[in-house]
Formats: sequence, C-alpha cells, structure tokens
Amino acid sequence: MKNLKRILSVLLTLAVLVGMLVIPAAAGNDEQEEIVARMYIGHKERYMNLSGHTWIYIENLTEHELTVGAYQLKSGRGVSVGTFGFSIVDGKGLYYNAEAYRYQNVDMSEAIFLSKELTQEQLDKVSKKILNSGTWDYTLNCAYFAIKVWNAAFGQPLIYMMIPTLHQLQILIYPSHFNGINMTVPKLDDVYKQIGRGKRAFLVNADPRVPD
Repeated sequence: MKNLKRILSVLLTLAVLVGMLVIPAAAGNDEQEEIVARMYIGHKERYMNLSGHTWIYIENLTEHELTVGAYQLKSGRGVSVGTFGFSIVDGKGLYYNAEAYRYQNVDMSEAIFLSKELTQEQLDKVSKKILNSGTWDYTLNCAYFAIKVWNAAFGQPLIYMMIPTLHQLQILIYPSHFNGINMTVPKLDDVYKQIGRGKRAFLVNADPRVPD
C-alpha cells in the first residue's frame, strides 16, 4: 500500500507540473492589486479515504461586503461553498455554508487545505464559476466543483481525478498544505441552496443536515 501511494504521488507530481503549463494563468499584474479575499480548498476523508468531501471556503478580508457567487459575504466573515449528492436533506446541488454549519463540532485537524489570496478580478472569476455550477453526480462530484472553482484563480493548480485519495495526494504534494481551519459558524437560516445558474441564480434557505 505504501509503495502504491509513492507511485501515485510521483504520477500526481508529474500531473500537477503538467497542469501548471496547461491551466491558463490570470492575466495582468495581480500582485500589485489589492487583496480582497482568501480562498481555501479543503478535503476531509472518510472511510480511510475511500470516500470524502472536497469544498471551497472564502474569507472576506475587506471592510465591505463581497459577492461570492449568489451570496453576499460580510466583512471579516467566511462562507463555505460545495456540492452535495444524497448526503444532505435538500438533495443534490450547490450549497453555501453547509460545510461550515455541519463541521462546527467536528475535529478538523485531519482535514487538509491549500489557500490562495484573491484580488477583486480573481474573485469575480471565482464567483462566475460558482454561479455557473450546481451539477452533482458520481462523476461530476464535489471535488469536480471545488477544483474547477479553485483553478479559476492562478496558482497551485489541481487536476480532477474522481477518486478521493488522488485529490488528497495532490494537495499533499504542495509544501504549503496545512491541516484544519476555523470556519465562520453560520446560523441555520444562513445556509442556502443555489437554484438556477448564471444571472438567473438565486438562493433559498436549506437544511444542511444528513438525511435520517
């Protein structure tokens, strides 16, 4: 098993290096622009990583509200964004704050993360990806959504490969990975499901619990 993981790690390192060449970089001098937000991609394993969940978390670093997809993010707060299949009461789709609500009493020290800072231009690209998402199935799962959004901003590219272990190993390849973050804990009425896409997308209150 250890040898298999080493082989997979080498293959994924090569894949990530290729990804750095084929995933387009953000245009312009972003390093000279104001940083408005910090985006995280997180992966939490289940069942020895035979299953797991991957999601996006965005923090507002400004003194004003920011638009994240169809959600208005207050200053100093964060919002989790992710897709779910059958493990949530309100069914398949794209949710805001579901992870932040569900994981508030969970030990997150074993969850792994990468982060990147966003300019307003990059955040706009990220928001557009979120607005045009919402699909979930066994092939286009939570990791597909999260990686697509993550790659909308330049830096630390990831490649969607369906299998949770492969996503975990990709994150671990980067020396900047770390364990656990403190997400803003939302109230229940601040958990939403996105209905529709693009300019027609809107939010409805959602139940983030796991079905009985």
